[in-house]
Amino acid sequence: MEKLRERWKNPRLRIVLWASLVGLFFALCPTANSPMEDLIIAARNMVRSHRSDGRIVMVLQDDRTVAELKTSEIGREYDARVADALLKAGARRVFFQWAYTHTAGPQLDGELAEVVARYPDKIFFGVPGESTEQHYNYVSSVPLNSFGGQKAAVSLAAMFHTSNMGISLLYYSNSAAGKIPSMPAKIAEIKSLPDGEFRPDFSIQADSIPDVSYIDVLNDKFDADVIAGRDVIIDPSAAAFGTTRLLLGQGHVPGGYFYAIAAETLRNGIPIRLGAFPALILALAVVLTGMQRGSSLDAKRVVALIAILIVFPFVCDMKLVEVDVFPAIAATGIALFRMRSLDKLENAGETNAGSGLPSVQALRNQNGPADRILVALKIRNYGAIIGSFAQPVEAQVAAEVVRRIRISDPDVVVYHEGGMYLWLSSIRSPFDLMDNLEGLHRIVQSGIQIAGRDIDLSFNCGFDSEFDRPVAGRVSNAMQASEEAVRNDELVYQHDSRKHEAHWEISLLTSLDRAIDNGEVWVAYQPKLDLASNRITGMEALVRWSHPERGPISPEKFIRIAEEYHRIERITRFVLDEAVGSAVKLRRLGFDLIVSVNISAQLLRNPGLPEMIRASLQTHGLAPANLMLEITETDRLDRSSRTFRMLQSLVEMGLKLSIDDFGTGNATIDYLRYLPAGEVKIDKVFISAMENNREDYLLVQSIIEMAHSLERKVVAEGVESAAVLDLLKRLRCDQIQGYYISRPVAFDDFITMMGRRETLRTG
Repeated sequence: MEKLRERWKNPRLRIVLWASLVGLFFALCPTANSPMEDLIIAARNMVRSHRSDGRIVMVLQDDRTVAELKTSEIGREYDARVADALLKAGARRVFFQWAYTHTAGPQLDGELAEVVARYPDKIFFGVPGESTEQHYNYVSSVPLNSFGGQKAAVSLAAMFHTSNMGISLLYYSNSAAGKIPSMPAKIAEIKSLPDGEFRPDFSIQADSIPDVSYIDVLNDKFDADVIAGRDVIIDPSAAAFGTTRLLLGQGHVPGGYFYAIAAETLRNGIPIRLGAFPALILALAVVLTGMQRGSSLDAKRVVALIAILIVFPFVCDMKLVEVDVFPAIAATGIALFRMRSLDKLENAGETNAGSGLPSVQALRNQNGPADRILVALKIRNYGAIIGSFAQPVEAQVAAEVVRRIRISDPDVVVYHEGGMYLWLSSIRSPFDLMDNLEGLHRIVQSGIQIAGRDIDLSFNCGFDSEFDRPVAGRVSNAMQASEEAVRNDELVYQHDSRKHEAHWEISLLTSLDRAIDNGEVWVAYQPKLDLASNRITGMEALVRWSHPERGPISPEKFIRIAEEYHRIERITRFVLDEAVGSAVKLRRLGFDLIVSVNISAQLLRNPGLPEMIRASLQTHGLAPANLMLEITETDRLDRSSRTFRMLQSLVEMGLKLSIDDFGTGNATIDYLRYLPAGEVKIDKVFISAMENNREDYLLVQSIIEMAHSLERKVVAEGVESAAVLDLLKRLRCDQIQGYYISRPVAFDDFITMMGRRETLRTG
């Protein structure tokens, strides 16, 4: 069962299965299949078109006959004279397309009966077949006994296809006295009558069958040589009779020609009916051999399908073997069209639209292991480079990067996704590869030129050398190693599976929801002291995880993982709800504090963020002005219109914004200028060192002065001593936060601390 599930995941196999069901439907439903099948057969017949062998002659009751006799009710007395004339001229047999089943009187019956008696087993009368509730293809009436009775009867039963685009004839019809052979079977002198019906060979040209006018025979004005030794079918062909039918590829012809062509078909042999399944099975077998991408319509399979769908039925037609190919054409057409569409979709998905290089997904789709080192190169400032140009330059950047990669590692295929480039290196030794990447770094340090401008690239590399694992599994390892290189500020970082860190990170993700639900993840609160009033005016909500096996897990670690795997929204929603609820509880106790919650820049691109915040505020009844959102440094902000609209909408809701970790990484002066934030938080890296480091002191002083000039309040993080506190007071910092005031504590402890401080102030 598991193997079946795995196979069902293959979209091409599902396509073939559904196409097979379509083919099976047409194969088992002649009503649906016959119109198209008749058109296909007609096309083959036109190609194979040939003349009749001339062994059957048509005697036509044509328009001239009706005109000269001045009636379309041509009686049996005329038929007696015509039959007599034809048999005297040497005709083998005469077949009328009607039967006299009722008497017209002794005189009229006598003339025809005399001719029939004079030529025993030479004159036959056509009787129609009919279907009743009790019988299918049944003949209920036969010629009068004086005209030969059942012995002289031949069946005219026919099966007209859907839309009357084709016709099949029967070998015999049933009657009360037994089987009555069809007119074609009688003419062809089939001794053992098969069951069922057959398809006449309509490649025989109807207009090549010899014909004589009925009136000319009646007036003895015909060439006896045309008749001698041939079977004759007397056919009512005049327009007044309305017996013409469409013969695809040949136009409208009198009905008697269908019987003549059918008789000639049977003279050449009994058709064998194979039906739709041989071509359907063979065609689907060919399709199944082309399950790999891009191979469904390669040269070999095209030739095979042409042989099955075109050559095979042609050969069968010539051998009087009936095959249906439309079910096979429908099934293969659907399968090939869907597979080609899937090929295009996958090719599009495996091609980076911006650079034109194969995408990383194409690398992931490679099956099996590869005995090459997988390298991932991450350009740290990729977004800044692309965003600095008005026109698209991804393709140019990619071309320059690939050109430099191939200087020492030629002929490699480079895969691209965002600022990440991956390739399977031809360099076998990890040590040689590291030397190679260092050389690549030196080359790139000289800069590249894009659109006439010199651009500096900053990159880090990671690689995976576990050759025994599938490439798809190694891609994430190499990319993760490059991210580690960025975090550790190393040029190259090698993935080491012995650390099992990747597996642990994945396990963290899978247990995150459970940890939130069962209380392992909780919220700690750290107070923010207002220096002017010496009062606690705010608190920051900080997420914590106490794992039952690994103990406390660093927030930096699981938040980073949550962001990498796009699970940060779940954590943020939990912290937001807890923080807002805690702020409301404090207000009820008389503490009017502004609560701060960290919001990843990744969430600023989530259109559902405002509604998530609004719902939490409404649920707990907290005013938007009492909630501050700290835009964190863990993801890169951009100046896209979507990000700006999000920030503006949050401010318009009445929320406060704060720039967190200012002075590090991406939190720069540029942020201070364009973000609609009312608060700036100086990173603890600068605060903790400012007491002993003049440069850090001057930097903190500059940030405070600059923020105040832009009417922003300043919060100093990481205050751990009274000396630092005094320095910040002298610099007119607005608020401080750090261990000197309080570590982050659980909510109950925070309430206790607030009560103690209030008691001290009162005392």
